Amino acid sequence: MTSATARRRRAERHGAAVVRAVGRRPDADLRGGSLRLGQRRVGLASPHLAADLGSAVPARARGIADALGLLLCHCDLALHHELAPTEPLERVVFDLLEQLRCESLRPDTWRGMDDNLATAFRGWSDDCLHERVAESGVGLLVFTVAHMARGRLLRPLTNEIVDDVTEAQRFSLAPLIGEDLVALSRHRHDQRAFAFHARSIAEAVALVAGDATLASDGGDLDRMKLVLAGWHEDDDGTGSVVAAGSRAPGRVGDLDELGDYGIFTRTFDREIAAELLVPAGRLPSLRAELDRHRTAQSVSAARVAHRLVRLLARPTMEGWQIAEEEGDIDPARLSMIITDPVEHRIFRQPRLQPLTDVAVTFLVDTSGSMKQQRYEAAAVLVDTFAQALDLAGATVEILGFTTRSWAGGRAAQAWRAAGSPAGPGRIAEVERIVYKDAATTWRRARRSIGTMLSVHHYREGVDGEAVAWAYRRLVGLEASRRLLVVVSDGAPMETATSAANRDGFLDDHLAAVVTAIDDRADVEIGALTLDADLSGVFRRSRPIDLDGTLGLGHYEVLADLFG
Repeated sequence: MTSATARRRRAERHGAAVVRAVGRRPDADLRGGSLRLGQRRVGLASPHLAADLGSAVPARARGIADALGLLLCHCDLALHHELAPTEPLERVVFDLLEQLRCESLRPDTWRGMDDNLATAFRGWSDDCLHERVAESGVGLLVFTVAHMARGRLLRPLTNEIVDDVTEAQRFSLAPLIGEDLVALSRHRHDQRAFAFHARSIAEAVALVAGDATLASDGGDLDRMKLVLAGWHEDDDGTGSVVAAGSRAPGRVGDLDELGDYGIFTRTFDREIAAELLVPAGRLPSLRAELDRHRTAQSVSAARVAHRLVRLLARPTMEGWQIAEEEGDIDPARLSMIITDPVEHRIFRQPRLQPLTDVAVTFLVDTSGSMKQQRYEAAAVLVDTFAQALDLAGATVEILGFTTRSWAGGRAAQAWRAAGSPAGPGRIAEVERIVYKDAATTWRRARRSIGTMLSVHHYREGVDGEAVAWAYRRLVGLEASRRLLVVVSDGAPMETATSAANRDGFLDDHLAAVVTAIDDRADVEIGALTLDADLSGVFRRSRPIDLDGTLGLGHYEVLADLFG
């Protein structure tokens, strides 16, 4: 063993002890430049941790070990791999942001750890400057985003040289990723919510990079390794960073890619909790308004729940009913045949209780046309259903879909900036709204549901992708039966996308998504339509009149669709 190898192995042993202590994982180890859990290598592409521990100064080596320990402590690795993009550059940025999130969760009182983390990041930054990484377009992008994100999540470690090198890139990136950067800090305790914004940033960086390769020949390749290098991939390849310049295969059968449907950019898409759509001070008044509408309709959620139990529940045995006059002989009462010959209640029968093991998702069209289609009544209908299903023991989600801007917004601007290529696919920035998620009770989600009465976010609709999104959320829920109810007033319409693509582009994708879901049979999908006929798209489709007062008959629509 050479002296360099011995030094590295000794440093890895010391580092592994730190990783185990900080990460609370006794099976963690560092060997051969890779992080391992037992015999499995853990994929990680955070560039500021890709240093040789044997040659690194002690403080930097301690910082790398501390960072890896925080990753194991605060990151659900399976969830991270599930949400991670597959393109190399996007994956590097995504992994980097997740690593910085975990580092931001360090205990505030551990000042030594804070200094170690800063030393590790500063060492990578100095190496990048020394090796002229900033002269590479992609290298400068990652270098700039790393400093911007660390400034948001931990504390900035820039100096005059870093500021000069990144100034122009920060100016160009700020309009694209500014909102998501702010959101990173807000969601750093919620890995899934954080990942949505991290992925948006990663995709924005890839969009800015364009068609440039991740590394050019010769000396640039060596310099780029400082940005794109990382700990080795998982042994099973899950979440691994593919080689520079290569492309990983897409997901087979992705509902977003049926037929000729495509998406020009996802950079400006957003999934948002409904309560964040309006100022916090408006939430009580919106909920009070929805309650007034519900009172005027005079429909009891308890009565609706009783009917839903009969529709959705299945009988489940929960013990025995004893002292029955017929049924199975109860061994515990056999002695009564002798002691009380006239007693006939020596039998028992199964005690059956209804179990509503059902998950229901309401996907509500919140496009501009719904403002003229009694959106208040639609909100009352869905809110009452949600409370009733909650009372019946079912799991329920309420989702909405619209666009963030009219006529495409920034996505259409990006398409025009690229020269307006023909057949671009969807060129709108879509917004997906979670009014109530499956884990939140109706009572706790009441205020959030009330934002359905705030119509400032009702713009345009890309229905096919919204149905695919709702389906993906629904199949992730544990239930013996899953129902997806689409509430819509007509066909999809998004101005920019419709003008830039062939006739029927959005309509055909919606029909293809619904057909694919029907074929998979793991979700039952149906539509409640307002002043529209969607029977040609949805095999289960029922019109519903919301112009008058809602009665119990309106709440029979689930039985009509799925009975």
